[in-house]
Amino acid sequence: MKKTKLFLVLCTLLICMLIMGGCGQQAPNTKSGSQDAKTEQVLKVAIGTEINTWDIAQFPDGDARFVWSQLYETLVRLDSDLKLIPGLADSWESQQDGKVWVFHLKKDVLFHDGTPFTAEAVKYSYGDRGYVTKVKTLQLESVDAIDDYTVKFTCVRPIPLPTYLTHIAWPIVSPSSIDSEGKFKTPIGTGPFKFVSYSKGQEVVLAKNENYWGEKSKLDKVVFKIIPDASTRVMALTSGDVDMSIKIPETDVAKLEKNPQISVHRKLTTFTDFLQFNCARAPFDDVNVRKAAAYAIDTQGIVKSILNNIGIAAQGRPYSPSMMYSSKDLPLYSQDFNKAKACLAAAGWEDRNGDGICEKNDQTLQVDLILTPSWSARQQKIAEACQAQLNKAGFAVNVKQMETAAVGQLEKEGKFDMLMRTGYLVWGPYPHHVKIHTSKNYTSHYRDPAYDQLVQQAESTTDENQKQILYTDIQKMLLDKLPAFYIVHEEKIVATRNNVQGYKITAEDPWLELRGISLVKE
Repeated sequence: MKKTKLFLVLCTLLICMLIMGGCGQQAPNTKSGSQDAKTEQVLKVAIGTEINTWDIAQFPDGDARFVWSQLYETLVRLDSDLKLIPGLADSWESQQDGKVWVFHLKKDVLFHDGTPFTAEAVKYSYGDRGYVTKVKTLQLESVDAIDDYTVKFTCVRPIPLPTYLTHIAWPIVSPSSIDSEGKFKTPIGTGPFKFVSYSKGQEVVLAKNENYWGEKSKLDKVVFKIIPDASTRVMALTSGDVDMSIKIPETDVAKLEKNPQISVHRKLTTFTDFLQFNCARAPFDDVNVRKAAAYAIDTQGIVKSILNNIGIAAQGRPYSPSMMYSSKDLPLYSQDFNKAKACLAAAGWEDRNGDGICEKNDQTLQVDLILTPSWSARQQKIAEACQAQLNKAGFAVNVKQMETAAVGQLEKEGKFDMLMRTGYLVWGPYPHHVKIHTSKNYTSHYRDPAYDQLVQQAESTTDENQKQILYTDIQKMLLDKLPAFYIVHEEKIVATRNNVQGYKITAEDPWLELRGISLVKE
């Protein structure tokens, strides 16, 4: 009997020990589950270029603007379909037919360093130090703070000012981003993310702005991985090294769309790839030579064969169909080598020795086509296609890829023939781009007082019907005089892994919308 009782006691003790042991093991599991629930939401995004500047005193090149769009904000924003909506300004109104604009600012907005967003920050951002005012893209007589939350802009002439103030390249920044000597210290904006670190050639780390005035991000951090090679960016996406990649090459879209772990997002933007001619020196000082180039290039074939039917063939059309005042009834170009050679003959260029290259006064028709690596991988392919097609028309074309600074120096000196470009004065639906060809614009290589007057008149009028007429006339003039030949209207391509939820692509370029995104397990 005693043995039986002892046996029962031992069994009871053993059971208790097992239960306690099980309970002891449960605590780490519960803790682990809690940690999983609180795992940081870190979005990794592949971009292609360095961040050349964080300061509004310089223009942010290439993919820098996608990063800026997380840190900085503008007075006016665009929705996903390019309609104007309030940004840091709640409302605005014009006076004196658009020469004067008054903006009413949001209250209780803080910069990342805790300083308040007020009218003084707006004055600073659009003062003499700002790039946009230095190069006179935005021409202002004054910026006045009426009170802490009211700002008055007085322009040199009537302009649609709100359309200027959507561009992330000239945002609102804190005056505290510079030191007492006026030297830049660190990026301080009002955006949904704050600057943490930047490792050149490697990555940019941003952290969630806990004091953001609007809807707070679901992401805790965003890490932008700098991967210059487009194919390597795609590999990083498919391997899971990054969650998102912008500016996916058109040639990779079909393959990615078949990948069950990847979602491909596409939308027509306002950007257009184009050839800009140096109209100030031979041979492109002759409009017949420029027209010969236009007739030689098959933009429809480029979109079909090289870009896999992604994008729209421009055929010389200056505005993307997504832009305001883009006209449908225009005299567009189609490839016609007979017309191309006739235009060259009218300019005195003919193939006299049968080698396929035209000559004039013992000079061969040899030209350089220069591009930079700062925007899209497709530009190299388009440039090579243009090279082959122009060669068939009688040009001898050399394609050269150069760094942005070197191209800028050549441009400043006027020592170039053709530049392959994308966008330029394009950041929203309004056709500001046409100013690139006005005589006094810093990127212009064309002089025509009649064109200058037409552009100024179109921008200054407030009559929408008259604007449509004038901007249609501008488009027709560009197609006739050809200071540039427009090739492809860009289709924006962003790819995400399926762990990225809530991403919505926008028609705006350059802009990356990360609001609403969250990460889930794949």
